Amino acid sequence: MSVRETGRKKFKTAKKSKDSKKPKSAAKDSPATKSQYPWNVTEAQLTDGLDEDLRDAWQKLRAFAVGLGAQRVYASAQSIMFSKKVCYFFVRPRKRFLELWIFLPRKIEGMRFMQGPTKRDKYCNLFKVIHADQIEEPLTDWIREAFDFAPEPSRSVKS
Repeated sequence: MSVRETGRKKFKTAKKSKDSKKPKSAAKDSPATKSQYPWNVTEAQLTDGLDEDLRDAWQKLRAFAVGLGAQRVYASAQSIMFSKKVCYFFVRPRKRFLELWIFLPRKIEGMRFMQGPTKRDKYCNLFKVIHADQIEEPLTDWIREAFDFAPEPSRSVKS
């Protein structure tokens, strides 16, 4: 027997029995393989735990945004998105407030904002809504400005 064959014999692993293997379905159900956030949520599921004041604020905010014009409103993970071609603002319902992120071409003074590393013309401004009375100017003006700033969806040409 050569040295090479002897080395292979030393490091061979024992075959596992069929009983020691976990079924594949159990691995899929383990917490490590599941997504942290459910991707098939609905608006109703996200707003279900809101108290009365926040629910009124949500309904007033949604009615205002839908009244701006044609757009798509959908739930994604933990947020409710409002978009034309791209998202122009989104809402994250929390237990004590609604987290409202508005995409604008400028920073709003006094609000927390974030800016993407490559987009110099778009800022994401955070506004926390705790009561329905906050859904008025200047917040509605900022949402309207974001709606106008968002690009229009491209129309398909039919021949």
